[in-house]
Amino acid sequence: MEKHFLPQKYPDLAGSKPVERAVAKNLREGEPGPENKQERVDTYLDRLEAIVENDHGYELLKRRILSRFTLNVENPETLEKIAEGLYESEKRIAIEQGRGADIQKFGSTQEIVEKYKPLVMEKAEIQRKTLSAWLDYLKQNDSKHPMWFRYFVMRSIEKMGILSKETLEFSKRAKSTVAPFPELNSEALGWVFKKLDEGIDQKEFEPWEGQSDEEKTKLAEKKNTLEKLLNAKDFSKLYAFALVETAGKAMELNGEKIEGEWRKYDQGSDHYILENDLKNKGTGWCTATGSAQAHLQGGDFYVYYLKGENGGYTEPRVAIRMDGDKVGEVRGVNHRQELEPELVDIAQEKYHSLPGGESYDKKASDMKKVTELVKKQEIGEHFSKEDLLFLYEINHAIEGFGYDKDPRIEQLRKQRIAQEDAPVVFERDPSEIAWKKEDIDENTKTYVGPLFEGIFSKGIEHIHTSFPEGKISGFDAWMGGESKENIIRELESRKKAEGDDKIYISSGVETMLKRDEFFTLENKEQVKFVKLKVKDLGFLAGATTDQIYKRAEELGLDLCPPETGPHLRLHYEDIFGRQQSPGDYFWIAMKQIVDSDGSPHVFFVYRYCDGESWLSDDWAESDDRWSAGDEFVFRFRKLNSLES
Repeated sequence: MEKHFLPQKYPDLAGSKPVERAVAKNLREGEPGPENKQERVDTYLDRLEAIVENDHGYELLKRRILSRFTLNVENPETLEKIAEGLYESEKRIAIEQGRGADIQKFGSTQEIVEKYKPLVMEKAEIQRKTLSAWLDYLKQNDSKHPMWFRYFVMRSIEKMGILSKETLEFSKRAKSTVAPFPELNSEALGWVFKKLDEGIDQKEFEPWEGQSDEEKTKLAEKKNTLEKLLNAKDFSKLYAFALVETAGKAMELNGEKIEGEWRKYDQGSDHYILENDLKNKGTGWCTATGSAQAHLQGGDFYVYYLKGENGGYTEPRVAIRMDGDKVGEVRGVNHRQELEPELVDIAQEKYHSLPGGESYDKKASDMKKVTELVKKQEIGEHFSKEDLLFLYEINHAIEGFGYDKDPRIEQLRKQRIAQEDAPVVFERDPSEIAWKKEDIDENTKTYVGPLFEGIFSKGIEHIHTSFPEGKISGFDAWMGGESKENIIRELESRKKAEGDDKIYISSGVETMLKRDEFFTLENKEQVKFVKLKVKDLGFLAGATTDQIYKRAEELGLDLCPPETGPHLRLHYEDIFGRQQSPGDYFWIAMKQIVDSDGSPHVFFVYRYCDGESWLSDDWAESDDRWSAGDEFVFRFRKLNSLES
């Protein structure tokens, strides 16, 4: 591993528990022990790399980071403190603006909490989204940044708040900070990496002919500032510095007259040419600062340039990166590197001429459809059922070329009226849809709203905790009447199988199966289950294991028999009528079983994006926090009519 500064920057890192565990694991596997702090940290970084490259490992790591560094609004003290802070802030602003008489008076702290809780929840969700953007980008690592840099970035981002326009410095975070995490700018991030990796390019700071003394002084001061920041390894200030340095502005696009040309940069060619062509153009691409060399080592690189004001083709708008002999990435300059709608056809024509380009057709089709719906909405044209199914992602997720969802999707949804669209999507008469508990009657076939005690015994065919997402899915499975030993033998047999029949089993599961706490139902019976996300239970900002189990019990649900996890993994296709979708996963709500590490675990059923089907395990301490999107399988206490 290349030399880095982490042991010096973080003196406590080499002796930390995560590093100790990584070193111990290497020793158990027969690897030589590290001889110094640098090697100890490198061992940990190698372990971290393996975790991040593993989809399941990454999701667990991400969940823990989000839980640790975003607002825990399920904590009453935290919620109360933030709500009171928001109230006091609004009071101060109102007084400063001469609107003191408009300030709402509250009789108790609880009233303040109830008033501001939705706003606090919204801010917590924004925190999760902004921090997730960094985590997902660094996991995907299109920029080819080494793990030491990614670790450095995340350890720094966790402490950064918002950027002050006056001081050009980021505020520091505290546990009660409500501000989002910094916005991710790939180009600025690449600039920081390049400077840390290569140092200052002295040519950047050489005075040029005709430069005034004042300009020379400013240039020297700028160089001095940068040198100090690099020596201090201060990511927060370096990133703020980089945002200024890379703050070019993309030329406004004339949709009626697009003139442009494609330019190819050959694999292995001079990366400085590509960097200089993209520098300070406001693309937000990491290729412009620091990643061009790695990208050109991996394959050819194509850029579509618009004609600039000087008549030359100088304004980059679309990038196609080749990964070996196939298309590896298609990016634009819109939000989070989404393609501009006017350039989708141009990009599609180009990537169709390249190997592997057809895999991007769904993204192009979806973006064209979003553009079509935007135009319909603008002129007030009626949305068809097909339009609504697409917009609400009923049958499939909308894909785009950027790192995030196209913001136009959310904007379109906000302009729709759910009570008018739902009957079309559900194919129900409005009278058959209840939006509140009080509206449920004998005609109700679909309910959209929060779950409540007794909801599953009312005979409602379809239950949604929100529209359009939030559909609650139930399923049946015949279980029991089979020995524990037989299940273990069947799993062992599937471990040796090939192709889609093969099941991968974690070492933790193998330990759990041998415990006395793992047993099977004595008699065969039909068991009815339901899948619920943590947010379906009312925990929009996540919750602990105990909170989740308690809430499920209140709703009339029980924990699953221990054999549920292995049974669902072994018989997934028979139970659900299809293979588990790549990237799909869920946990089994069950009485925890102690793993080899002495910690309580539950079964985890998932399928990798590459098609590997796994039966794994996960920590489930009583106070372990789970994300709002984590999904559990519970058992119904008694049969009901919920359809899958």
